[in-house]
Amino acid sequence: MKRFLRLILPFFLFLNISCVAFPQNSIPYAMSGEFVMEDGCQDYSICGVDVFLLNKSNKEIENISIVFFLFDKDGEPAYECRNKISAKIEQYIAPEESASFCISLDRFMNAIPSEPLLVDYLYLAKIEYEDGSVWEDPYGLAAFK
Repeated sequence: MKRFLRLILPFFLFLNISCVAFPQNSIPYAMSGEFVMEDGCQDYSICGVDVFLLNKSNKEIENISIVFFLFDKDGEPAYECRNKISAKIEQYIAPEESASFCISLDRFMNAIPSEPLLVDYLYLAKIEYEDGSVWEDPYGLAAFK
């Protein structure tokens, strides 16, 4: 029993520390994303995700690494593509400003979706600022719906 506690206790301490690592007011961005699939769009051939990103920091964003998951209308992982999408994007966003852009999903697709997919667990895994500093959240502790 003591051995079990020695092994499991550090895990719970890490979990507790990591959960409070990003209080809501310390997350340097806010964002939303919506699946889009429109004919004749210049950003993609099959489909994409429209992203709205607000830079809440006092530094200019230079690059971001964005992560999100795609699900069908029943909440099941999308079979038309891989479920977890990761992309690195060069996007300059001034302090306290917002930006909208579209991420093409064409290279991630195995089939054309018959119905719109749902974007969930959307987060920035990494933000690179113009001053060289970096903010990271590799596990999505600050994920948005």
